[in-house]
Amino acid sequence: MKKLIAVALLILLGVLNIGYYNALEDADVETILFVKKHPTLQIKFHNIHANDGDTRKVERLTDEQRGLIIDYCKYRLGIETELKTQGDVERCSKK
Repeated sequence: MKKLIAVALLILLGVLNIGYYNALEDADVETILFVKKHPTLQIKFHNIHANDGDTRKVERLTDEQRGLIIDYCKYRLGIETELKTQGDVERCSKK
């Protein structure tokens, strides 16, 4: 029973502290693992900058894209932002 509890705690710690996103590298989909800056139950993140070299314009972002960038920026990079300026988008585009 103690081993089962220990395994469950390790899995929970992994879920809370490890995340990933998929990136297109040389025509292959590569999974990038990272240690989250803040614990959350969300495991899969979406880095909209990982698949192309272009920086997105803040005025062209949909609400969904804005939310994805905010989550990625907070949990991957540790930067909390409301994503209101182009500078915020560029800070969150770093890998």
